[in-house]
Amino acid sequence: MTIDHEARVRALLSRAEHPETPEAEAQACAAKAAELMMRHAIDEAALRVRRGERPEPIVYWEHTVGGRDGNARARSAGLTAVVRAYGGACALRGDGTYRQDVILLAVATESARDALALLLPSLTLQMDGAGARAADAHMREHPEELFRRKADRTRWRNGYLKAFLVGYADRVAERVEAARGRLRDEGPATPNAVVLARDDERVRTEFAARFPVLGQARAQRVRRDGFAAGRDAGRFADLGSGVDGQRPALDGPRGHR
Repeated sequence: MTIDHEARVRALLSRAEHPETPEAEAQACAAKAAELMMRHAIDEAALRVRRGERPEPIVYWEHTVGGRDGNARARSAGLTAVVRAYGGACALRGDGTYRQDVILLAVATESARDALALLLPSLTLQMDGAGARAADAHMREHPEELFRRKADRTRWRNGYLKAFLVGYADRVAERVEAARGRLRDEGPATPNAVVLARDDERVRTEFAARFPVLGQARAQRVRRDGFAAGRDAGRFADLGSGVDGQRPALDGPRGHR
């Protein structure tokens, strides 16, 4: 990226990370930064095509998703969606049990890797902050006397927070994919469409070569109320989509034992 371009991207991410930025604006800033980086990378790739140069390399890298608070699995589900929306492919090492980290094993173009190296830490800060605020607000609606034990209240909050994290990143990934789709839909014969189709195929080929056999990930079940709140954190009306294994919220806190 040029200096001016990188400065604009970093300014957008800084705004998105600021705790006083409204959730809708934060997600919009993160999505705009992702789109700028994506557009820049595709323009550069199109120039290489016109000059008859070789395409940029496909690279492998690992990204650590922190699990000290027990939420690595929820974070990794959301961040994996963002990597895939960006045109990458991703597998996981670890399942986040016992407060362990989860490692994203990602394959993407070099420029996508560089963009995601900026975007993923920023997005993690955003969704953690938004999730904590949303979970606190949610628990204010559930007085302590509704719970038999303090541990029940903690589990109720944690379940809401995990689902919120998945929903928040799911919405950002959807916006990133929409931006990529606009570039792809410019026409099958345009340089951008050609670059995207070619890079997608190269990423799939490299990922299959590195991971010829992948185990089946255990389905993650999340609460509908937290997932919807995470999606709605950006103040978007579309709450219709869900995630594999999604389950309805329980009727109330007394459902926990």
